[in-house]
Amino acid sequence: MRYYKTIEQLVEKFLDGATTNAEEQTLYDYFAGEKVDRRLEQYKPMFRWYAGGMTDPLPAEPPAAAGRARTLRMRILATAGIAASVLLIGGAAIGYHKHMEKERLYATYEGSYIVRGGKKITDLKAIMPELKRIERDAEAMACRSKNIGRMSPEEIFKMMEKGNKDNNHKPTI
Repeated sequence: MRYYKTIEQLVEKFLDGATTNAEEQTLYDYFAGEKVDRRLEQYKPMFRWYAGGMTDPLPAEPPAAAGRARTLRMRILATAGIAASVLLIGGAAIGYHKHMEKERLYATYEGSYIVRGGKKITDLKAIMPELKRIERDAEAMACRSKNIGRMSPEEIFKMMEKGNKDNNHKPTI
């Protein structure tokens, strides 16, 4: 057990590039033997390659480690694919929802028109901004008119005059 710890420390030191020539020789001798601790077995091909003078081709990655790396890579790719699919489906759903909302809006205003310069305009895309403005103005009037029962006739006429002045530059519907 103690010898294993010494070898393990030497391996760490070797991987950090801090071993002496004597320590490296100890590692080469240990890994050249047949009795290598199973926890250090993964380093055996590497140290045998170094001990052999590094003339042979570099040892290949152990099959188990290669399989784990491939499995991890496949999991990452699968997760990325799933995330992309969810984003694509979510984007399509949001786009469809916005399209249907716009269709309902246009269906609500079907048949609407405005008169500008004596010409009747029925293109909903062209008149939609004005229809929305008119709708906002109507909602504002409805809010103001809730209190109309408590207003004097003079206040009512002032409110109407102000509304007329504000609308002079706006087209007639």
